[in-house]
Amino acid sequence: MNHRWLGGTLTNWATLQKSIKRLKLLKAMNEDGRMAELSKKEKARLDREMKHLFQNLEGIENMAQLPDAMFVIDSNAEDIAVKEARRMGVPVVSVVDTNCDPDVVDWIIPGNDDALRAIRLFTSKISESVLEGHNLYQQSQVADQKAAADQALVEGVEYVDTSAYEQYEKQEGDFVEGEVPAEAPEALEPAETTVPPDEESR
Repeated sequence: MNHRWLGGTLTNWATLQKSIKRLKLLKAMNEDGRMAELSKKEKARLDREMKHLFQNLEGIENMAQLPDAMFVIDSNAEDIAVKEARRMGVPVVSVVDTNCDPDVVDWIIPGNDDALRAIRLFTSKISESVLEGHNLYQQSQVADQKAAADQALVEGVEYVDTSAYEQYEKQEGDFVEGEVPAEAPEALEPAETTVPPDEESR
């Protein structure tokens, strides 16, 4: 959120969700052409409403629950946001200048919160760290799921004792894998051909 902090963003999250749903509805109407079918007056009113909601809620539009942590540039200027975060138990990471109270911040980053270049540096490094941590978390989740699946596969394989079945095959004279059946001596000698009596007389 880079425009202004809306009071109750964290403490009144359920109500704020209604505004986020309204913003998503207006965006969908604008994309699928439903807004163009309205009158000029109605369209202008909805455009102003969508612009206002987008300006205030753009950064938290896709946030489905309270954040795990909150990064603040100036904890003194954003004291309402810091108070709400502390009330809801959300850790606060903040750039603390000489005019800020460090006791209200969980993770302190000493620095200048007035210079634009410093603000860009802090925000870029924080965003890069968040993306890197998110990617590492996803990779660890995939690795854990794969390890769990492999373990379940190993545990699901049961040992089957086939010795009794092999013994039965030997008794029946069937072929057992790994053994070559001995051929009968009679089978090695060529069989004598017998000629029918009728053909001998001819």
